[in-house]
Amino acid sequence: MYIENVIHQLSLCVKSVLEMIDLINEEDLNFRPVEDKKSIGELVQHLCELIGADMVIMSGVSQEMMVKYYTGVECKSLVEMKSLLQNNFQDLKEFYFNMKVKDLVEKTTSYWGLQYSKFEWLLEILVHFTHHRAQLHMLLVQKKGEINIRLF
Repeated sequence: MYIENVIHQLSLCVKSVLEMIDLINEEDLNFRPVEDKKSIGELVQHLCELIGADMVIMSGVSQEMMVKYYTGVECKSLVEMKSLLQNNFQDLKEFYFNMKVKDLVEKTTSYWGLQYSKFEWLLEILVHFTHHRAQLHMLLVQKKGEINIRLF
């Protein structure tokens, strides 16, 4: 029940990000109101790779392997970004819905030394995704004015 509820919340977040991506055009991608922060395009790329990246980190890979992962998932268009997000979310659902309860308490350690159970990793993915979704919403409002996307 808990897995289904967390994944349901994540699905609402994914849906709203996909809706926000549909509002973006090519010239929006470079919008960066704060110099040392991500542009809209960089933030969308990060959101779309985030679920997959966090799942790879959860498996205990090295920092070098994560650099290879990020290099391999760089998208060239908004269509590719949306596809990456949808595929990563589908992979997450399959992974967690096929998991046994005893597997949820199994702990893994990230390359920087953080240790979480598989259930905690799922919560981290939800929180991480929600955090960046809010950033994207704020950037789009700054760029386009009020947008009609439900976050809750």
